[in-house]
Amino acid sequence: MKKWIKVMKIKELEKIYPYNHEKSKFIVDVQLEDYRDAYSGWDFSPYTNRDLDEDLIEYLLECSYEITLKYGVIMKFHILDQLYSSEREERSLLGMVNFFQYQIRKLNNQKMRVIRDIVLFLIIGAVLLLFGFYVKNYFTESIMLSVLSEGLFIGGWVMLWEMFSAWLFEMKKVNQKIKHFKRLADSEILYTYETES
Repeated sequence: MKKWIKVMKIKELEKIYPYNHEKSKFIVDVQLEDYRDAYSGWDFSPYTNRDLDEDLIEYLLECSYEITLKYGVIMKFHILDQLYSSEREERSLLGMVNFFQYQIRKLNNQKMRVIRDIVLFLIIGAVLLLFGFYVKNYFTESIMLSVLSEGLFIGGWVMLWEMFSAWLFEMKKVNQKIKHFKRLADSEILYTYETES
């Protein structure tokens, strides 16, 4: 049954993306008029350090999200009306890999910030709850202190909710993005050269 579901999934994806059966990878086709079209028009760094075009990043990520992570990806760039240049192709390939690795480093830094926030929320929440418990049990005669203890309990639970929110939602989102950028960084990148008809 599982094998049949897997075949169906491949068949569904093959309607959208060509599938290379030899390599067990899906092909993501991108059409460009020139190598530079893959890169941001606002970034004038050399190709090896240049940011990719935002629309291209969004398209590649959407394709990657659509194709299950267990399958590999081949990015196939069709360069129109351009002659083959081994030097430009090599620089472009290196630039893409550098960009994806840079995004992975950025996301890993973001992941560390989320972990730091989780720990901070846990500590603050625990301190507020303990202090609220202490105030409630040892200063029961004062109305002001009773209100304070309730406020501390509410603040503590809010902090713990923030911790779980960061842990269950933010961390998952960052981890998922890292996986997809890793797949793009490790994917095979091919260039073809053709004349637009």
